Amino acid sequence: MNSLLRRYTIPLNAADRIFRLFKAPPRMPFAPYFKRKASQKFLKVIEGEIAETFLEVLLFFMKVKFMLDPSYRRNIENFKGCYQFKSKDGEVSVFVEFDSGKMDIKETLADEVDVTCIFKDGRSLINLLLSRDRDILRGLLNNEIMLTGNLNYMYKFGFMANHLQLELTGNLPI
Repeated sequence: MNSLLRRYTIPLNAADRIFRLFKAPPRMPFAPYFKRKASQKFLKVIEGEIAETFLEVLLFFMKVKFMLDPSYRRNIENFKGCYQFKSKDGEVSVFVEFDSGKMDIKETLADEVDVTCIFKDGRSLINLLLSRDRDILRGLLNNEIMLTGNLNYMYKFGFMANHLQLELTGNLPI
């Protein structure tokens, strides 16, 4: 055993024996701070994953609805558009492509898109998708969402997502 390794392992072993002798747990001076920071980081990662999963589930339901309902499928007939949804922190990245009645969903970043929707974090994505009025302008004004590209594509997507959510909850007006 080299002297440097021995120099640091012997005091650690001695400290461990002393703590066992007095049956007292070792104390770290900044443990609450590190614990709080680690839990905040963990919650942020979980929040991003939940938001991405919720978006993917919504897109999957849209895809199924397009396949089963001819009146809903008319929304994407002869429509070509590429959407990129991502968060500033990189936790969320979903690419959606509509091409002549077909819809493809990928969990990747793409270069050529018609509109890119960048969310501040996962919570702002969830707020947009689950809010009662689903107003994208409110998200823009509150700096929770940043759009680049053609805003009309985003309004079209918002209409299709809102229609599906209202139908799934039974609140679609007749």
